[in-house]
Amino acid sequence: MRAAFDGVVRGLIMNGREVPQGLKIGDVDPRLVTDHCYTISDKARALGGSVLEAILMWKSGVLGVCSI
Repeated sequence: MRAAFDGVVRGLIMNGREVPQGLKIGDVDPRLVTDHCYTISDKARALGGSVLEAILMWKSGVLGVCSI
């Protein structure tokens, strides 16, 4: 497989999985900083914090029952 630009692989789908052609199977970080492979992005940290906050609010009874 080839990437359109140079970089460090930060995430890759598990070996042996079958996927349709053209599916995104990983992330390439163009900053070329290997240490970033062992950390989470600011976006991922913000999303995780938001999910945790929603769970805590739901468990405390602030949110009640949600329906879509």
